[in-house]
Amino acid sequence: MFTVYFGDTFVDFEISEAIPDKKITWLVTDCNLGWIKDKKEWKNTEVIWSVTEKDGKTQIDFMHKGMTPESECYETCKPGWTHHIKDSLLKLIDEGKGYPE
Repeated sequence: MFTVYFGDTFVDFEISEAIPDKKITWLVTDCNLGWIKDKKEWKNTEVIWSVTEKDGKTQIDFMHKGMTPESECYETCKPGWTHHIKDSLLKLIDEGKGYPE
């Protein structure tokens, strides 16, 4: 189990599935999402990372299962996840430091 903090916001994750070099799933066991009314909206959702090879390169696919366009935070969470993956994670992989540094 691990927790990610962003000020007063936190998300508790439990690794619910791990297939080495293929897939890891994080189950949200608790959360306090400070920017929306339903502070527990992510609880019992899953963050799924799948790893495959494509054209000789590693491809990481991401899904936040349980979040839909009808979810309260969808419009703000979608660009947030995009930033964390396409900017921060890519920078961490390429340069050894992501955001925040």
